[in-house]
Amino acid sequence: MPFTSDAARRRSRVPGGSGVLTAFAMSYRVRFAQAVTLVVVTALLVAPIPASALDPAEASLEEFRERAEAASEELEEATDEQVERQEALEEAQGELIDTLYELQQTELELSEMREPLAQLASTLYKLPDGGMLAVLASGSLNDDLQTQSYAAKISEDNQALIQEATDLREKQEELASEAQELQTTTQLEQVELAADIEQLRERSEETTNDLVTELEERGIDPEAYMAAADCDPAAAANAEGAANGLLPGSALCDLYDDKRLRADAAVDFLKLNARYVDEYGENMCITSAYRDLPNQHRVYAQVAPGFAAVPGTSNHGLGKALDLGCGIQNYRSDRWLWMEENGADFGWIHPAWAKSSPFEPWHWEYTR
Repeated sequence: MPFTSDAARRRSRVPGGSGVLTAFAMSYRVRFAQAVTLVVVTALLVAPIPASALDPAEASLEEFRERAEAASEELEEATDEQVERQEALEEAQGELIDTLYELQQTELELSEMREPLAQLASTLYKLPDGGMLAVLASGSLNDDLQTQSYAAKISEDNQALIQEATDLREKQEELASEAQELQTTTQLEQVELAADIEQLRERSEETTNDLVTELEERGIDPEAYMAAADCDPAAAANAEGAANGLLPGSALCDLYDDKRLRADAAVDFLKLNARYVDEYGENMCITSAYRDLPNQHRVYAQVAPGFAAVPGTSNHGLGKALDLGCGIQNYRSDRWLWMEENGADFGWIHPAWAKSSPFEPWHWEYTR
């Protein structure tokens, strides 16, 4: 906790497209599977049970979570591989762009060579049969000397220029072949990548649907587990120094039914709630959790004196207290006794004062 890994963050770079899992959908499904694993109280001390060996109607919720955890790990590993392959494709694409640029530069160099080559050919073509001496006799001395110098220089560079042009043309052909090979390889890799991601999407969708169906059949709210996936217990440190009822949002985590607690208390409560769901098939009913200062004033004004803490002094204002219902509020009822027996395993207790003065059997506090 939290379960968001580097690999999970990189999924946002997985390409989209028809039939391809979008970054948002991939993130949602992975986070959902991770959220389910968050509520595992303890790892089973037995080998993983294959999905085919369990009848959903007979499997315990803990066994179902174990399968979900295995599926989540498999999906994450496969996604990591896809991200690595995509990065390799991006690198190859960059290589291709560099190659195409180099091709363009060689084409420009060849174009620059064409002009002096054309001038050389034109000069030699215009020389009469008398050769250079005839040219010298054809005009003024200055003109003749200039023409002779120009023709001699071009003749001298002729072979080197032609050889350079030949080398560049060979290089251009080699680069063109390389670019074509890169392009073909990149396209094939993209097609293969898209097919692999589509298989991942289908498996993820199937697994998610199975989880949602199972959770709903057992009376569990999937959104509670989605909230749990985002909760980092270390965020509780953000509450240090904050006044009662004025905790920063960064120190709190969502539970369900629009209730919040300090991050560490929230994580342990959700684990406790998972055990409760195994026993009773539904979430614990939360009537009150974190109360900011305005809500503390509201509650204080609504109840009789002595039945609510003075605003600014309540454990609810520290994000470390809950009021529970749906039977737990009935002192020594079956569910109240279950809570007292199991709550301490996760740091949640019914304080001694709440058994007498004032009598609040619904009130539970986090002590870690």
